Amino acid sequence: MRKPRHTGQKISLGLSIACAVMTLPSFAVFIWLWQTRGLADTWTPSLLAVSVFFGFCAAVCYAMSVPQPVLPAEDPPL
Repeated sequence: MRKPRHTGQKISLGLSIACAVMTLPSFAVFIWLWQTRGLADTWTPSLLAVSVFFGFCAAVCYAMSVPQPVLPAEDPPL
């Protein structure tokens, strides 16, 4: 059983979805620049770095948005 997401975790989940969505167009533009200009152009590796950043941003924000499990009740002292 897990606790419900609080406001900060909901915001983090939204940011992870936004980062995941932004990963796809940035990677598509990277592929397009790679085919048209090659790796020697400065924009091509920069867009690869942007794509990797958005991917890791999505992963970290999703990990922060996962609700914590409910802790078991403490046993009373004897």
